Amino acid sequence: MSLTLAITLSGALSPGPLSASAIVTGASMGLFGGLLIALGHMIVELPYVTMLYKLINQFRKFLMKMKIKLILNVIVTFFLAYFSYLLIKDSMNIFQSGAFSFTELNLTVLNPLEAVGIGVILTGFNAYFLTWWLTVGYPLIEESAKYGVRGLSVMYVSHVWMDYAWLALLASGGNAIKLLGSMPYALLLLIIALMLMVFATKIGLDTIKMVFK
Repeated sequence: MSLTLAITLSGALSPGPLSASAIVTGASMGLFGGLLIALGHMIVELPYVTMLYKLINQFRKFLMKMKIKLILNVIVTFFLAYFSYLLIKDSMNIFQSGAFSFTELNLTVLNPLEAVGIGVILTGFNAYFLTWWLTVGYPLIEESAKYGVRGLSVMYVSHVWMDYAWLALLASGGNAIKLLGSMPYALLLLIIALMLMVFATKIGLDTIKMVFK
């Protein structure tokens, strides 16, 4: 249990695209938006962890091939760049109008399915998440495997609740900032867009390094 908590914190609480997206989603959906993103994350993570539990050695070799990681990096880079564009566009709309209204400004309002989809995309196409379970998180799978399916279940529940709690907390923060007024919210969108662009740039540069390595 303590090992699970310690290792999980290294991944769940680190800044990244999923965390930034939770803040933005929370501005339009509140705490519920963070829970939906966490659900999308779990939809990918649970089967993935289960598969690693059964095929860890074979899957480790498969995922570590450069071409697989290269494709995943390209997909997530384009997704983050597009999401950043939408946030900057929304931010500029608010600054120009001087008013706050999702309907009047045609902001990127998410529905529940879209929020879950963000969780799925930013998890399933995130090479860093996939390799995290193959490296940092692997001791959790290895240790829990000693106790069979029950051990895996206890480990995963001990892990995933922190994802839900953290993303819900971030979403609540996004909602709180929105309530302060239009300008703080527009500034928040701009800051998060820049953060996502930094993430996209880093992933893009890592991809170029892999190609010319």
